[in-house]
Amino acid sequence: MAPSKQSKKPAPIVELPQSVCYCDGLREVGSLEVFCSGCLKWYHGRCLRHLQGFYGLSFMVCYVFNCESCSPTKIESWTPKQANFIHMLVTVLANLTCERMKEIGKETAKALEKHIFFNLEDDIIPYFEKNWENLTSMPRRVKTTWHQTLQSTLAKQGDLFLTNPRDENSFALLELDLSKIGPVHEGVKQIGKKTPSTSNLNSTLVTAQATEKAEEVIDVGPKTRGAKRRTAEGSNPPSKKGKYGTDSVVVSIPGRPNPIDFCFNKDGYRYYLVERNPNVPEKELFDLELENSTMVKIHEFLYRITLYDTVMMSPNDRAYQIKLYDDNLTLAGYEGYCLSRATHSVAKGTWYFEVNFLKQPEDSHIRIGWSQPYAVLQACLGYSKYSYSWRSLKGTKFHEARGEKYHFGGFKQGDVLGCLIHLPHDNIHPEKSSSDYLPITHKDGFIVNFKHNYFAECQDSMTELKARKLDVLPGSRIEFFLNGKSCGDAFTDIYAGYYHPAISIFQGAQVQCNFGPKFRHPVKNARAMCERAEETQLEQSLSDLLYLVENEEERAKAADEIRRIQADLAI
Repeated sequence: MAPSKQSKKPAPIVELPQSVCYCDGLREVGSLEVFCSGCLKWYHGRCLRHLQGFYGLSFMVCYVFNCESCSPTKIESWTPKQANFIHMLVTVLANLTCERMKEIGKETAKALEKHIFFNLEDDIIPYFEKNWENLTSMPRRVKTTWHQTLQSTLAKQGDLFLTNPRDENSFALLELDLSKIGPVHEGVKQIGKKTPSTSNLNSTLVTAQATEKAEEVIDVGPKTRGAKRRTAEGSNPPSKKGKYGTDSVVVSIPGRPNPIDFCFNKDGYRYYLVERNPNVPEKELFDLELENSTMVKIHEFLYRITLYDTVMMSPNDRAYQIKLYDDNLTLAGYEGYCLSRATHSVAKGTWYFEVNFLKQPEDSHIRIGWSQPYAVLQACLGYSKYSYSWRSLKGTKFHEARGEKYHFGGFKQGDVLGCLIHLPHDNIHPEKSSSDYLPITHKDGFIVNFKHNYFAECQDSMTELKARKLDVLPGSRIEFFLNGKSCGDAFTDIYAGYYHPAISIFQGAQVQCNFGPKFRHPVKNARAMCERAEETQLEQSLSDLLYLVENEEERAKAADEIRRIQADLAI
């Protein structure tokens, strides 16, 4: 008797709470509702308490929402994810189906219980054209080649969409129960998971020689501090989408002969341009041409963070919706509020920079201030505990998404705005090491090769960020100036940490940052941010040297391993 085949266990079903929202009401399928990833409840858009002015489409599937109870800050949070055409099509077909069901009547639709098909040219594409900005953060496509992309996507994704057997250009949503359409829909969760991936590099980075076919990601064993290191050979090329690109951007850097392709920081991942470290004792060994053999590791000892000669707005530490001009100081927006940080930060002393408000189209606004590296780029300045801001509209100041009156009337196009931060010097603590007072080396990140330049990929763990305890720095303060006149202290006793000059832009506003040394309205007893360029060079060099000394044993082992690999290759 042949043994029976073992049946495959079905995927666990997510049990959703019966009641929904703060109002303890019922689902309103077809209206604007959002799904909380914490308590697994649906919330009515009209009942949201902190996301004022929240808008969007019904049946959105590409976001992370936390309600008031599930948010660590006890303030509702909304983090959009990059929606591709599959996500967009789910939302579009769900909305079209819901609208058609309303037309024919709920009872009739329930009695039919059949799929409702929609024509690509007559129904689906017009819906895309009308609601593009609510479907995705990608800029609108200029050419119509995306029409063919929609058709091929609908035809291939048989687990989500159904093709009309009588009309190959008509399609329906496979799911009949629209109340299930959301971020946790089983079909939606499988989008992008058909090809196994092990890191964010599979969607954003690639080695200079890699083809579109992903190669095997090489795990080369443990490295310092118990982490693992990988090369970038398993990465797919980034796709530059739209006018500015959502994955990478080419920027000219002062002192560099050629423009550099930078990967945007996003979704908890940050990328730092790195260079060869000339201070490594075994430099000749580590200077091996890594591109010639995938067997050779990219050791953290070989590289150090590349520091810019001047203070400017960061090429990649910004939301892709913000355009950076060639002077690396001028910024412009074209969508909702999002964030851009400067290349250098401060942790002690009194520092100052200016912002020239160049253009303010109708219904556009800006926020200026200071941000730690952990503030989310796809949110406005002052949204979290990691940033502080002053808004042009009504002159409101913001921190942790709470707005308070600060300077009545706000500011406008043509104004020169001053930003000052004062961080008292911290006394040397006997239990702290020297490295606690120096910049982070980012040696724990993956070293990846992207477009002939090397980057350290560092991931911000959301668990660690939520657990991170911020200490108040007594005597610290932030002060803003309007055309040379102080508006008074906006914030006092702020959290300790490294703060970058930062800007948020809403819609098409345009600003230009001035980090000194010459200001329109200089402030006494405050240093210009431009002075941080040279200081940071010294601090980062000390941090790298200290790392080499503290990890001398690991460095020697890495050198021995390279010698062994060289010997094997020679054979």
